[in-house]
Amino acid sequence: MSLSDSKNVPGADVQQIDKDIFELHNNLRKNPAMLIEDLQAMIEQFDGMLLKRPGKVTLRTKEGAQAVQEAIGFLQEQPPIQPLRWCSEVMLASKDHAEDIGPKGLIQHDSSNGRTGVKERLRQYGNVVSCYGENLSFHCEDAKEVMIQLVVDDGVHNRGHRENIFNSEFNVVGSFTSPHKDFNQMTCVDYCGAFVVKGEPDPIERQMDAFLKEEVEFDMPENVRSWK
Repeated sequence: MSLSDSKNVPGADVQQIDKDIFELHNNLRKNPAMLIEDLQAMIEQFDGMLLKRPGKVTLRTKEGAQAVQEAIGFLQEQPPIQPLRWCSEVMLASKDHAEDIGPKGLIQHDSSNGRTGVKERLRQYGNVVSCYGENLSFHCEDAKEVMIQLVVDDGVHNRGHRENIFNSEFNVVGSFTSPHKDFNQMTCVDYCGAFVVKGEPDPIERQMDAFLKEEVEFDMPENVRSWK
């Protein structure tokens, strides 16, 4: 988390859809089964590989209903985990990426010029502690669609997006939703184990400094003048 974010929740300047995505992340981590009913209804909308959504554009999937059924099984077995904390600086890193690749119609974790990845973008705003990850969602109209897309993870062999959502090593999150040239809208979600904002003291370094300054006394064995 950003140590300056005392509330650990999105502020008034955050878009409503990103506030909703944050809330759904934590509700889902607390109660993984909450999306099962939506996914069961989704299965009924498949015609082969086509997902025919009432009132919306028909989508061609890669795995069809099988991926949705597998997601349901996962959610039934997934135990609750701790909530995420919002970090404004992590959100800025996700904003940079969405506003970089969106107008160009790109679908990638690297920057449009290929020079920076997730970690480099995050480090522009501070230090990543422990671990980090990123989810990209495309062509979703609202927060629930974003989360369902990432949980089902159609066509992604290792289900990496779903794994990020339920990764208990992640404690901090930030997201940004913006227009995409080819898919109307995209969302970039960045995760960290912890995050220290640039210019703020690193709590780990502070602990190490305190430890190194402690005076330590040793009991010398009898008849020994010094340690070698």
